[in-house]
Amino acid sequence: MNVYEDKYLRDKISRIIARQKEGKVVIAAYKDGSGLPAREDLGQALARAAYPHDYAVGSAGFLNFDSELGAYLYTAKPGVKQPEVITRYQPLSLAEAELIVQERQVCIRAGDTAVTFSGVQTWKGMYEILREINEELARVNAGIVVWKIIPKEGNYTEPADRLFSGAVPRLRNGQALGHVTGYAFDDDHALAYIGLVSYKTSLESLRITLMTGKPLQMVQDGVGDHTLIPNEKYEQAWQAMPEYTSHHAAFLSRLATPGKWEPEDLIAYLLVFRDALDPNADLIRLFIERLKEALEIPILDSWSAVLWKQASNRKYIQKMNVGGDCILGAKIDLQADWQELLSNLLAEKAIALTA
Repeated sequence: MNVYEDKYLRDKISRIIARQKEGKVVIAAYKDGSGLPAREDLGQALARAAYPHDYAVGSAGFLNFDSELGAYLYTAKPGVKQPEVITRYQPLSLAEAELIVQERQVCIRAGDTAVTFSGVQTWKGMYEILREINEELARVNAGIVVWKIIPKEGNYTEPADRLFSGAVPRLRNGQALGHVTGYAFDDDHALAYIGLVSYKTSLESLRITLMTGKPLQMVQDGVGDHTLIPNEKYEQAWQAMPEYTSHHAAFLSRLATPGKWEPEDLIAYLLVFRDALDPNADLIRLFIERLKEALEIPILDSWSAVLWKQASNRKYIQKMNVGGDCILGAKIDLQADWQELLSNLLAEKAIALTA
């Protein structure tokens, strides 16, 4: 692959940046890959305005066409509530991108800001890759426009702290999209856990879909699609990410939440996350703790390894599909005949009531 440059885009953005440095708010006439919000994004009715303005933007301000830029300059009315794209308006900066071909990854640095995209479709033309990068940067309001892509090949070591080795999965409900930070679902596609990053409005839309029990679609380039079926109830936690104008939200099924289990539950989920020092030991510990709560017969900690192995052989325990910050998961069948299993193990002296 050769270095790809779009000098026309570079020169155009340079002119826009010069205007922005003069304190101007530049609005694109249409979606043109400039990283600017377009007239249609203002969310208010446009009407022809009296001189010296070209358009009135509702009661919020005015647009004047700048022929040198091929775009509009926005003037806000003092003391009037402004459209969201104006309150979130970001001055632009130009950047170059490194395309790590083997890893299908793009790394962008602009000043103190670093952005990484995974799952880049490297088989596409460089023009198309550049367009998609800039569309995504504009979508997240990064204030960055890439004009040059530099392919890199050779020995590249993937960072150990990446959540996904390939493309980052995306969760959709037909109206909104969120990028997945972690997930866990069973073989029936019942969703035990999902972590998401997106705009708050998108997360709220996905939350409503989840809470109403409607299916969601998880898409991961190069891996495939999964239809995920919500459980009855989820615990949730939200964290603002103001530097990215986004939020991080986590939704954990009640069936996977210690302290929220109920006596009539038929299954339980056990999940281990990436900060665990000994993930396998933690999973077995959670297994024993859950059995102690669910069964009316005594369970000794010393039985954990044997009981885990035998229950797995009988399919009382099933591994879950996990990814991202969730590194291990198991589904426990609480309807299984655990008493028979324990009786057999005691009779075989595989476990004992005394140490």
